[in-house]
Amino acid sequence: MNDMYADAVLTLCLQIEANPQAIKQSSLRSITQGKDKSTFEDRVQKLLVEMFGEESVSYQPKLKYITVTVDNDKAVVNLKSYEVQCQNETLHQMITSAIKRLHIALTPVNVPTIAIT
Repeated sequence: MNDMYADAVLTLCLQIEANPQAIKQSSLRSITQGKDKSTFEDRVQKLLVEMFGEESVSYQPKLKYITVTVDNDKAVVNLKSYEVQCQNETLHQMITSAIKRLHIALTPVNVPTIAIT
């Protein structure tokens, strides 16, 4: 039984290693479409409020933007594409990384079916 799980994990790892771009391209699309999109937007907003404080984060739901202002540096998160626009590279990287990690944490893992013969 343990060998079966080990083989499944090894196969998955080898598939990811062989084509890492396919995993990256499909991952952000899966949770940011359909009914889960509004839930993900709410969680992005809550995450940014927890990181930077309520006074630093403003949410414009009609425009689909979240603005984060920290020490006179402004970052704008587009909730349609999840792209971050910011002049401060450190703030840009921090927000981008947080959104990607939140996405990874919320995305269900798709385990490929492995035929056992």
